[in-house]
Amino acid sequence: MTSTFTITAPPSTDIWRKPPSTNSFNAPTYALLPDAIPLKAFHRARITFSGVWTTRYDQGGLLLHLTRAGSTDRWLKTGVEFYQDKVYLSTVSTLTYSDWSITPPTTGDNVKSTTIEVRREVDELGSSLWVYELVLGDSGEVLERQPLREVTWFLAEEDGWEVSVSAMAARPAKKESVVGTKELAVKFEGAEVDVR
Repeated sequence: MTSTFTITAPPSTDIWRKPPSTNSFNAPTYALLPDAIPLKAFHRARITFSGVWTTRYDQGGLLLHLTRAGSTDRWLKTGVEFYQDKVYLSTVSTLTYSDWSITPPTTGDNVKSTTIEVRREVDELGSSLWVYELVLGDSGEVLERQPLREVTWFLAEEDGWEVSVSAMAARPAKKESVVGTKELAVKFEGAEVDVR
């Protein structure tokens, strides 16, 4: 896998499922593993990325896409989303339909790059998928792991499910609504995926 790469997202691209009629899954992605793996084998994924966010709902980050024969696909995307003229840390989880949560980045409005990590964690109540913003030191060491979201359903039914791990970028706005250049370019580096 290339250590640094860029995903370019044209307008009208998204990964979002909202009733009654929206089911978009056309955002460009870059696979961080060559093939889907059994969900039971997934432990952790991390990536650092940056972009020039200008238009409402511009986004980039990680995508975990779940598939199983005979079932409707499920997924989680997490990273940055541009909303109300600000950069937010965003997580969307989709079991049947999508839900969305946002929070300001730890680094404030001056965020230049963002590192996101998703990881399997087990406590006395069972397994969950946790989403974190990481604050890294100059040598890449983790200085702070800021919890953003616990997704309890993601690991609840692992039998038969496979997960694809990718970087993603999207620009849901229509072409005429885009501020600045037509396409959104998101630069990625430092991808890590742990399988057990």
